[in-house]
Amino acid sequence: MKTIHIPVSPYYTNAYIYYDESTLEAAVIDPGGSADKLMETAKEHGLTIKYILLTHGHFDHIAAVNELKALSGAFVAAFEGEGELLKNPDMNLSGIGMGKDLSITSDKLLKDGDFIEIGTGKLAVIHTPGHTSGGACYYDAENGILFSGDTLFKGTLGRYDLPTSDGATLFASIKNKLFTLPDDVKVLPGHEASTTIGCEKANNVMVGHGL
Repeated sequence: MKTIHIPVSPYYTNAYIYYDESTLEAAVIDPGGSADKLMETAKEHGLTIKYILLTHGHFDHIAAVNELKALSGAFVAAFEGEGELLKNPDMNLSGIGMGKDLSITSDKLLKDGDFIEIGTGKLAVIHTPGHTSGGACYYDAENGILFSGDTLFKGTLGRYDLPTSDGATLFASIKNKLFTLPDDVKVLPGHEASTTIGCEKANNVMVGHGL
């Protein structure tokens, strides 16, 4: 499995194209903008976008969902608890952040422990509430990759002062779910640089320090 990192949106959101080199099936994770660029990149690699996977429903991660779906025919998938936030512009903050209301409907509602198959690759759905109540991460255990959205960043964690967020819940999600993964797992976050689980356990000033 391969991953292409494409920064999108004025908020420097990290969108990812995760794909199988053998079948050329792909998923786009958190298309927060630049639908045309994402689609062009997929075509350059001969990829068919099967899924648009959302870690959560904030505008800077979903801004290009409707356009990309129209261009690719892909299914939109998000955790089952995120439906209201995706649909409600006041909750996904699109009016404030984009200057226009945005509403997204998920074609597939995911549960904790589900698997998304992309060619021969498999992403486990890990419910990580806190940044939003229906936030989720996607974990490729075979290749040691975690798409962490805005749950865990290099050196810090996501905000918990937004609609449906909760600080104690976010801390628990990181400590009890993400920090139980192997130390060498590469963390690909929704913003900023990549890191590893081990590095964050040892160095993250918010939730780390050797836990």
